[in-house]
Amino acid sequence: MKRHRHILSTLVALAAVVVTACGGGTQNSQQVSPAASTSNQAAATVQPVTDYPRPAKPSKQYRIGIAIPHLANPHYVGQAYGYIDEAQALGAQVTLLEAGGYEHLDKQISQVEDLIASKVDAIILAAISGPGTVSAVEAAVAAGIPVINVNVMTDSDKVVTRVRSDDDVIGRMQADFMGDRLKGAGNVVMLRGAPGTSWAEIRGNAFRQQLAAKYPNVKILGEQYSQSTPTDGLRLMEDFLQTFPQINGVYNGADSTAVGAAQAVRASGKAGSIVMTATDFQLDTEKFIREGVITASVLQQPVTMGRWGVRAAINYLEKKPVPPVMFTGLMTATKENLDRLDLTTLRAPAGWTPPTR
Repeated sequence: MKRHRHILSTLVALAAVVVTACGGGTQNSQQVSPAASTSNQAAATVQPVTDYPRPAKPSKQYRIGIAIPHLANPHYVGQAYGYIDEAQALGAQVTLLEAGGYEHLDKQISQVEDLIASKVDAIILAAISGPGTVSAVEAAVAAGIPVINVNVMTDSDKVVTRVRSDDDVIGRMQADFMGDRLKGAGNVVMLRGAPGTSWAEIRGNAFRQQLAAKYPNVKILGEQYSQSTPTDGLRLMEDFLQTFPQINGVYNGADSTAVGAAQAVRASGKAGSIVMTATDFQLDTEKFIREGVITASVLQQPVTMGRWGVRAAINYLEKKPVPPVMFTGLMTATKENLDRLDLTTLRAPAGWTPPTR
């Protein structure tokens, strides 16, 4: 696929553009969800911003600390590119820290503490755990350092803003695709993703609720949490295939587990006969969609998330208003529309690697 190089400085739309399974039309699918989770409550009462232009370059060089779960998933590499490229455009200095995985909450807390000690001007946090990061966020705020929450939500209400995809919509989009492809009946298993993360909870719950409401004859046979890796996806999917003789669909909260699950489905000889949905679009996900093993994936815009996080930090430090909730856009990738997708808000340029410590 041709990699687009032009980086969009603003997001595609309110009610993110969703490319339909047939790849032809578009529909408005992004909306405020009133009952997604505790960390989604701000979206229930405040109309989220869905377009956030770059501010003027400030006269001062601000220092921004960024803490993310890991860089093993290309989603976070794209996000890192958004942070760093946007910071360069706005004359900010960035310290990017990655904890090495969702299981390393203690390390992320320690990294936030280090950023506080180094007296950065602002902290951007993609939280390993919602409840587990509350104390770190509140320590930063107590030290006079504003916290911008991006992508994975902390349960603290002390953050300046939350920049994210609408995970409730992601779960419902997967449920609608699954229900339609199964013609309203079948057996499904769920690989939710990393326990304790806002996205695993909200997406999975929304998927379940949407199936129950619109496709009551689609039954969920089982669901599992795991660290968000292909190895875990492979192991869990192999177990599901041995446990349940008839699986018609597989939900994945993230494409990192979907890649492993796809390997298991292909090895079982059932590729193409099982509808598999996911979120995000690493290169292996694209390959499995082209091969017909993964049926569809809902695509977030991690590069845009990174850009908006930096813009929010700069605006706050410059004493400009910052919206409390910002939703970045969504697209659906299928075999039929792959070559028409603009990936500049999803992936870092080829060969780009983030500087981290």
